[in-house]
Amino acid sequence: MSGAHDRGLAGAVMQLGEPEDGIAMLVLDDPEASVNTLTQAFGEQLAALLDTIESNDSILGVVVSSAKKQSFIVGANIQMVAAIKFAQEAERGAADLAQLFGRIKASKKIFVAAIDGPALGGGFEFALACHAIILSDSPKTMVALPEVQLGLLPGANGLLRVAERADVRVALDLGLTGKNVRPKKAKTLGLVDDVVPAAHLTKVAKAKVHAILEAKKKGNKKKHLDVQTLQADVTRSAIEGNPLGRRVLFSKAREALRKKTRGHYPAPERIVDVLERYASKGFAAGAALEAKLFGELVVSEVSARLVEIFEATTALKKDTGTDRLAPGTELPATTRMTVLGGGLMGGGIAFVTARAGIHVRIRERDEAGRGRALRYVGELVGERVKKKQSTAIDGQADLARVTATTDWSGLKHADIVVEAVFEDLELKQEMLRQVEAIAPAHALFASNTSSIPITQIAANAQRPENVLGMHYFSPVHKMPLLEIIRTAKTSDESVARAVALGKKQGKTVIVVGDGVGFYTSRILAPYLNEAAYLLSEGVAIDVIDDAMVAWGFPVGPLQLLDEVGIDVGSHVGVVMRQAFGDRMIAPAATSKLLDDGRKGRKNGRGLYLYGDAGAKKKGKRQVDTSVYKLVGIEPTAQMAAEDIQMRCGLQMVNEAFHCFGEGILRGPRDGDIGAIFGLGFPPFRGGPFRYVDTIGAAEAYRRIQGFHDRFGARWEPAPLLRELARDGKRSYN
Repeated sequence: MSGAHDRGLAGAVMQLGEPEDGIAMLVLDDPEASVNTLTQAFGEQLAALLDTIESNDSILGVVVSSAKKQSFIVGANIQMVAAIKFAQEAERGAADLAQLFGRIKASKKIFVAAIDGPALGGGFEFALACHAIILSDSPKTMVALPEVQLGLLPGANGLLRVAERADVRVALDLGLTGKNVRPKKAKTLGLVDDVVPAAHLTKVAKAKVHAILEAKKKGNKKKHLDVQTLQADVTRSAIEGNPLGRRVLFSKAREALRKKTRGHYPAPERIVDVLERYASKGFAAGAALEAKLFGELVVSEVSARLVEIFEATTALKKDTGTDRLAPGTELPATTRMTVLGGGLMGGGIAFVTARAGIHVRIRERDEAGRGRALRYVGELVGERVKKKQSTAIDGQADLARVTATTDWSGLKHADIVVEAVFEDLELKQEMLRQVEAIAPAHALFASNTSSIPITQIAANAQRPENVLGMHYFSPVHKMPLLEIIRTAKTSDESVARAVALGKKQGKTVIVVGDGVGFYTSRILAPYLNEAAYLLSEGVAIDVIDDAMVAWGFPVGPLQLLDEVGIDVGSHVGVVMRQAFGDRMIAPAATSKLLDDGRKGRKNGRGLYLYGDAGAKKKGKRQVDTSVYKLVGIEPTAQMAAEDIQMRCGLQMVNEAFHCFGEGILRGPRDGDIGAIFGLGFPPFRGGPFRYVDTIGAAEAYRRIQGFHDRFGARWEPAPLLRELARDGKRSYN
């Protein structure tokens, strides 16, 4: 076998085999990494091997595959991209890679990509440049162009080749969403040529090479890569060949984007620009614009923030949650869980745990609760099957892992017990007492409380080292964050076991110190309080919410309060006030809402209308204007959106710095991930700590101190922020 290193290039990441029956195998395998990525070495070696292939008359075709188990190429090396400082450098790099892939496309030798596992970003672009693509039917196999999630666009002509193979609408969909496309769907869309069992992948790929060669010999005029159906061809002609159709398509795409991004994310609009140029002026023009815009996006602030988030979540995947556990420590496997309480939280926890292959026993108070819990889990399983995110067989297997009871049976076999009962300290302590009396000594006890300190719950624990918090977010099956809370007595092994379980459930996990509200609930409280203060000052509900959505939150604070539950928010607020004094005091408006029986969405009475009366108009939920009379205000106060944004946003930011300074957070990374993944802090701003580093600690402190001068105790600046402002330092070293 000959390799790229035979040409004088160090660190070979691909090997070219000797041709058999005219077909050579090009095997990708970066020995320095667990997955293949596009690097400078990749480009250099591919160029050298293309020279070898083109000059070797015995090679008629090439099958490209990966030696990595169930992984093709997962995209460009993120560190390499992040290190680029100048737009021209990124533009030139993209153009060079596109030209290299273009050599494959234009080659007289037939290239077929044989993909088992993910082919993402540049990996999919590489495959798209081949003359045919064969996918395995493995559950891990997928194709995608996820660059938009990093604030970028595909830079090696991937969008254009998707438009060629399928149509512009498919290219827009893949480019703007960055979503994964499974094998069957990829074939239906015309993105790939065939889907086969993994065991037959290489054999079928070789046969495809011969089939294309045979077709060429027979003078088949039809392009061998044309996999479009007649319907797709008709659609292509109607849209791409019609100036009016193009204008309508791209106009609608831009309109939808602006509603969604509010202009904060430039990459989606640049994707539309590239595809519009391609549709109107052809491939070469689209490719030239693509390289230029790629260069601009790589050095943008938005991309920098999104790449930092990606790197942070990647690091968290390898994080055990503690630095004190000896390397190589083997942790007991979690095979059985008991969930106390089968409501929306308990049922959701049971569902994500069953999907992770773990058996779950739900304990409820009565038969009615038991039935509701099983029904809810069944609905979640059915929803996944309906959306084709899971097969019916897998769904049945998930359901089979979940049982429910009204007694304590099965508890003696549990590896972990998650308590998801009502927010009442005495009740939670009683649950712990019952569990410790029955469960095995190694069993963890995890509370799903959102505000009560775990230390208080574990005050009378027999095994406090096994007690911690596992704070899930609602709805559990959709929200990505899991906040694990450790007390001074929680063991490192317990933390590591809980973190491992969270990862298995598919969660992004942060570990925080114990205290009232922990981290996420604590920084949420002043944010919601400030919105309520604005309402008390006469600022309309929708004006407040619209301002915060415009700043980058997915929903406004008052709509979020309705979703969380006004009663829940008030209960947490009381706990916060007891712990932090006037800094967490809520306005009188909150108690007036409760006195009127308003709990939010859960009982159809809140700050917004629900049911028939609350039907959305122009995509917006309607405000319940009777609230204004109830709280005694006229919603006529005029306030600039920026003032609203600073008052609400900086409350969350300031409290994050309070938490960090008090040791609740292990570092700013966890604080940013917690705020973004748990509370919807604008990702393009990078989280509370990246945001302050961007505007400067001195500027953030100046604004917060100004609010403190105006409004008093609730705006007490965090000592750590004051220190950073004084010393001219950053959150991240």
